[in-house]
Amino acid sequence: MRKRIMVTLVLLGWTMMASVVVAAPRTGKSKAQAATAANVSDPAITKGVEARLAKTRSLKAVPIHVETKGGVVTLTGTVPKWWMKGVATRETKRVAGVKKVSDQLKIAPGGMPHRKKKAKPSPSKS
Repeated sequence: MRKRIMVTLVLLGWTMMASVVVAAPRTGKSKAQAATAANVSDPAITKGVEARLAKTRSLKAVPIHVETKGGVVTLTGTVPKWWMKGVATRETKRVAGVKKVSDQLKIAPGGMPHRKKKAKPSPSKS
């Protein structure tokens, strides 16, 4: 009986360990993609990022300057809405050869969401 329980526990442990290995998150790039990304020139990365941003619906009309140095892409300019910074960064990371994104984008006045001010409690008169 004890031997049967031990075998069951060992098999259960192996099953749990295998499910953890299978469920482990992937980095998103295969070895071939990583090797190809290393061979992409800075001007090609810049053109790729500019093309990707131009195809992104929310960023088509937004002038974003793209500069690449050693695979590190710097985005500069002003975006009308705060969430556009995240969209630009996300789309830039998807271009082959991009190692890192330096987001230097500024938000136009009025582009941040307004927070409701809490009402101050009025002093009670006794």
